[in-house]
Amino acid sequence: MNSLFLLKIDSIYLIFIASAVIGVAISYGDFYLFHLFLAIVLFLRLHTFKKNDFKLKINFVKNYQSLFLLFMLAWYVLSFFWVNNYVLALKYNFYVFCGVFIALNIVSYCKSIIKFDQIFHVLKLLFFFELMIAFLETFTKFRMPISSYSNISSYFGKQPPDFSLDALTILSAFSPPTGFHWNTNDLAITMGLALPFFLCSKKLYIKFFGVVTISIILAMAASRAVFLGFILLFCVYLILVKKKFFTLILIWFFTSLIFFTISQAKESENPRINELAGSIEALSLYLRGDVDIGGSLEWRRELANNGIEALKKSYGFGLGAGGSTANQEQLGPVAGRFTSMHNFWIEILVEGGAIFALIMLLWYSGIVIKLFKISRSKTNTKLIFYSKALFLGMIAFVPSAVAASSTIYFLPMWIMFGLSISIINLYEKSDYVASQKTKSNSNYINTLRISL
Repeated sequence: MNSLFLLKIDSIYLIFIASAVIGVAISYGDFYLFHLFLAIVLFLRLHTFKKNDFKLKINFVKNYQSLFLLFMLAWYVLSFFWVNNYVLALKYNFYVFCGVFIALNIVSYCKSIIKFDQIFHVLKLLFFFELMIAFLETFTKFRMPISSYSNISSYFGKQPPDFSLDALTILSAFSPPTGFHWNTNDLAITMGLALPFFLCSKKLYIKFFGVVTISIILAMAASRAVFLGFILLFCVYLILVKKKFFTLILIWFFTSLIFFTISQAKESENPRINELAGSIEALSLYLRGDVDIGGSLEWRRELANNGIEALKKSYGFGLGAGGSTANQEQLGPVAGRFTSMHNFWIEILVEGGAIFALIMLLWYSGIVIKLFKISRSKTNTKLIFYSKALFLGMIAFVPSAVAASSTIYFLPMWIMFGLSISIINLYEKSDYVASQKTKSNSNYINTLRISL
């Protein structure tokens, strides 16, 4: 009976994580399916808390990687004492709470590699499904109901944006995909996080399928920041993971050759080839920043400058939760409509403050370095595969995070954090680490005996 109950509990946790991936795709207004399962899991946690005589057990918080998430939540809650807008602060703290709750529930769930595999299989199916949806949205008239490009999104409590100056609408005849997300940038970031798992697969057909399909979707999404993350990911993969620097040079050579060929194809007498070449060239100019339709680069720069000026006035202490948006609302929306920072890293700096941003930088770098070390170790093959993919995902996310208006409520980011910390925890208690410690202790004893 107990085992059956635990199985049902595990299923709820897996559905909860799945709902975080699905996000806005199943929602009405600001209420997501995720929020329903958030409430259910919170109830289960509170029930367990009551059963334990109101003793809080967080024994899964074993290292600074997990501890930082609690510190982050505590810091933003504390910032209520100096914020200018309590409504925005409350909203931002809710976002941080949701993210930390997702990450720590994943860490708590992944007590073994088998549990981690269960989460991975759920994520694998969902991301594959999203990949297929994105492909349909790109090359057919199919559109997810809850998408910024959907004609029926208003029936789900959404306010469709004005696409009169949208880059993809002007630059290409293709329909920009959104997948499970509201906009193309969020989909592009998600695909950038999924790509390393295809890239690190030992099965050639999976690697080829993932790289080709995701590359097409990233091109159609036309996100400059994610495109930069895509390039960085491949460079790091070939240099640090595969150790094929010469291959990287060849790829750059052939890429340059392709773009040169495209520029020549514009003169083709075949109208189809001419149109395709024109669209691809316009897209490449946009990705490089040579075309700034809608003044994207300009207003992003202005948002960042306004945030940095406000940070200086706070003497580096930070504006607190939601402070960057509150500050911009006081100054007036940039380009008549933008108040969100549109740069996650500057948002962290401006709202959290210089010291908090430095701590987060050290935390993030520490996870990346640890994952890289695990990927180079002689532990079991599954841990090596997961650590490689997550290492590359964390690297690619650095520039990619700039693409979204804010990633604080980009739930796949928090899933990535939870998975990364879980892999570190599983590695630390693996047989390989245990044997290394035993060997180290044995060598120390032998050395001590010799000295005596």
